[in-house]
Amino acid sequence: MNNKCSICCEFKDKESASQIFGSNYPDTFLPENAQKLIIIKDFKPGANRLKQLKQCPECMTYYLYETDYEYFAFGSEDEQFLTRLSEKSAQELMNVQ
Repeated sequence: MNNKCSICCEFKDKESASQIFGSNYPDTFLPENAQKLIIIKDFKPGANRLKQLKQCPECMTYYLYETDYEYFAFGSEDEQFLTRLSEKSAQELMNVQ
């Protein structure tokens, strides 16, 4: 956790959220500051399931952002995942085609 960064200070190393439509389960959301991260690389442009390398514009920390979903007869479940990456892991991902 980067306590000095006004954007990343509220992030855990791994964040997850889910919204279950058509259910009584309470929805969860990623921290609001996750919207401030900048997309560096989109691994699946135009796909419904996102996989993106993002970076904090303030402290330059990298994150992997992924989404998933499942359709059910009377609703759906959407999930989002945000994982803090080391510089080395981010560089390796940037080299992936």
